Amino acid sequence: MDENKFMYAEERKAKILRLLEEQERLQVVDLVELFQVSGSTIRTDMRELEKEHLLTRTHGGAIRNLQRSFEDKPKVRTLTDEKRKIARKAVDLLNDGDSLVIDTGTSCLAFAEALINSSVKDLRILTYDLQIASMLSEETNHEICFIGGIIRNGFQYASGEMVIESLRTFLVDKAVIGTTSFSPEKGYSTPNIGTAELKKVLFTIAKEKLLLCESSKIRKDSFKLFARPNEVDLFITDNEITDEKLKELKRLNLSVSIA
Repeated sequence: MDENKFMYAEERKAKILRLLEEQERLQVVDLVELFQVSGSTIRTDMRELEKEHLLTRTHGGAIRNLQRSFEDKPKVRTLTDEKRKIARKAVDLLNDGDSLVIDTGTSCLAFAEALINSSVKDLRILTYDLQIASMLSEETNHEICFIGGIIRNGFQYASGEMVIESLRTFLVDKAVIGTTSFSPEKGYSTPNIGTAELKKVLFTIAKEKLLLCESSKIRKDSFKLFARPNEVDLFITDNEITDEKLKELKRLNLSVSIA
């Protein structure tokens, strides 16, 4: 109880989401007792989580959001502890001299951040994400190849046929790929059709596909599928994954790494 009392707002909201994964429905009065904060604080947390489409508020509480996952503009995205743990696990899988392609998105941004702080050497890196390319070129000695094209308005990456056609001319050892949602029945999906097409190409040019997926994204789906469950070589998730979700992944015979 004391540990919960001194949580930061982001930590408290993350725990609310984890509780929703387990219980599907929460009451404000129970969360007030758990976190030892006021009802207005909990309602503010829930309001903010609802804006991010992560839960649905009800009278006196909230339920798990069963709707599709939506796409947020980068300015409201955050590098969560789960993303950073997953990123560090993925970086540990790299070898000196590897060639790799890095997808766009905050999970991949966390991967770039972890890469800057790692000791791996002499990588050859492709990316169409402006921020990732800039970070790695400024902070590392790796060879960075930015795949240019039309910048998607409101986002920091290039997309479209120019990028797709250019990517197809490369072959790499590893692809680091993010996803908005993962449905064990259907596969990996994202809200934007153009982004899905970019991700599809990564599966064709890489020998090994590393999929970064927070456990909170499991059992959700978005608008456009880009891969089936077993098309990835390694599914990397965080240690907040429930036993039930982990059993689902194992039933799919997925190779799973838990950060």
